[in-house]
Amino acid sequence: MKIVIIENEDMASSLRNALRGRTAGADGLCVSDALAREIAAQQPDVLLMDTRVMLGSFTFMPDCMRLERGSRHISLSVYQTKLLYLLCACMNVTVRREEIHRMLWPDVIVIDQSVNNLIYQLRKILSADTTIRIDNIRGVGYRLSVR
Repeated sequence: MKIVIIENEDMASSLRNALRGRTAGADGLCVSDALAREIAAQQPDVLLMDTRVMLGSFTFMPDCMRLERGSRHISLSVYQTKLLYLLCACMNVTVRREEIHRMLWPDVIVIDQSVNNLIYQLRKILSADTTIRIDNIRGVGYRLSVR
């Protein structure tokens, strides 16, 4: 599965146009148009997420890098936010470890323990709501689900 997370409406619009085969105007390509064409050429599974995601009793706000549960605010690190965003985008679908590495550290080689630590941290944070699970799919990756 090829995963691309589109973080804003401008990028989504550029990507929709690129997927339809439209080209930019006479004034040339903007960076997002060029990137959109590159993404479209890979034929990914494109995911557009809202700025607020309901996750059990939590509200996840990736743009603010935090979770809210009632009046409690939990700040997340950049990598915790990216990983939770990816898992939310692929709710109930197994995300391969290789895909997690590619999305979180595109130009860096990291050890598997980095992903393990992030999963551990997210599980600990989300443990306040027993309906939320991050399952380890042995030898493959992780899956986020809410019962």
